[in-house]
Amino acid sequence: MDSLELGSRGGYPTPLNIMRKNRPIFGVVFVSAAAGLLALGGCGDDPFAPRADQPNVSQSFSAFAISGTATNAPAALNLLNKGITRIDGSFDFDIAFDINKAGLPVLMPLATVGTPISGARQIGLQRQSSTYENTTEAPKSGYALDSMMVVTPGQVVVVQSQQSICGFSIAPYTFAKIVIDSVVLSSRQLYGRTLINLNCGLRSLSPGTPKF
Repeated sequence: MDSLELGSRGGYPTPLNIMRKNRPIFGVVFVSAAAGLLALGGCGDDPFAPRADQPNVSQSFSAFAISGTATNAPAALNLLNKGITRIDGSFDFDIAFDINKAGLPVLMPLATVGTPISGARQIGLQRQSSTYENTTEAPKSGYALDSMMVVTPGQVVVVQSQQSICGFSIAPYTFAKIVIDSVVLSSRQLYGRTLINLNCGLRSLSPGTPKF
């Protein structure tokens, strides 16, 4: 049996002896914790940074204008479902499409069309000067929020969309890029392409799994 330095009362260790006994243990724990933090810092990895859990999705689409067409015609883009959808009372979409009197495409964020039962979602649009292929990163700021945007065929627009799936994320937005390649006035149809990044807070607009 290991011997103990005994105090004067009933042979029990004094507080000083208890501290001496435990001090090395606390030292080991502190050193281990510090080493762990240094290891994390050395990796340059932020444990709270957004992480990708799915690849970006690219697709071509055809949609109808919201005006001058049948009420059940698919005239909106739903980013979460990655597809073109019709507009009904649920207002379950992100961007609706229209064609103005000059024959130009019009992008209409959700709030300019209606408010869903679940509540409004903020959607921003920003024109880009680069080509669709060279638009590889969503801007951090500068979006026109909840405002209609007239574009010309071939002009790229980046979308910042507030999504319910990002409710517990420090970055509550997903991003996408859209280009309307052509408009058919006789049928009031728009043909375009989109790349959708549903990883909350990540701004990469390149094919594959985003890194940022």
